[in-house]
Amino acid sequence: MVIVSAEALEKLKAKVKNKMVWGLRLSMKPNGCNGWAYDLSYLEEPNTSSDAVFYGLIAVDPMTFSYVDQIEIDWTEDGLNEYFEIKSPQETARCGCGESFTL
Repeated sequence: MVIVSAEALEKLKAKVKNKMVWGLRLSMKPNGCNGWAYDLSYLEEPNTSSDAVFYGLIAVDPMTFSYVDQIEIDWTEDGLNEYFEIKSPQETARCGCGESFTL
């Protein structure tokens, strides 16, 4: 399950419209000092035979859901920085900079 805050959903829709693509792929990749990082990238079209689709614009691959079954996306504004914050309640630790996590 993917839970997206109202503000994050509006930002996602605007970015997809601006890039003129179907939506976004949310996946996990091996990365960083804690082992995993989330990856949010533009997607021309989802793999309808295997991807789970949420809100009509976020595709999540089966490998990601094999590790986490709930993902939360929020929009964060911190001073001059603006970004999507992606987390899962199944994370057990995050690195100091917040870029990678452990399951």
